[in-house]
Amino acid sequence: MGKIKLSDTMQFLSGKFNTIAGGGVDLVLEMSGDEIRIGGELRASAHVKWPRKAGKIDYLQISLKGQVQRDGKWQPYVQSAEVAHGKDLPENHEFIVPIIIVIPEDAVLSEDGANWSLYARAFINKQFDPRAEISFQVLS
Repeated sequence: MGKIKLSDTMQFLSGKFNTIAGGGVDLVLEMSGDEIRIGGELRASAHVKWPRKAGKIDYLQISLKGQVQRDGKWQPYVQSAEVAHGKDLPENHEFIVPIIIVIPEDAVLSEDGANWSLYARAFINKQFDPRAEISFQVLS
């Protein structure tokens, strides 16, 4: 019996997964800079790249995750919005969603230990959901 290296197996499995799930769909988050001041605007964009036959975005979920200080305690902060409901994706198309979010005034600073991130998840053709996340720092 021949031996198969783990790396070969992983390539095979990921190739099969991409074929089954629709493959080639890519979700990328881009952000100008990685530092934002409290009360400042986070400016970013989500890019859904669709190289295959025509499809449909069921929706794109955008979330901001971090921590705020309320009632003298650090509390998780998650705010989400869904956009692009039922948008058609033509073949070989890139769908771009601009994102502008104001950072809360009671945000816990990164230098104090808070982790902040922008997260996106695209639901496509009711079967595939690529995800992307980028971290950034919140400063005073």
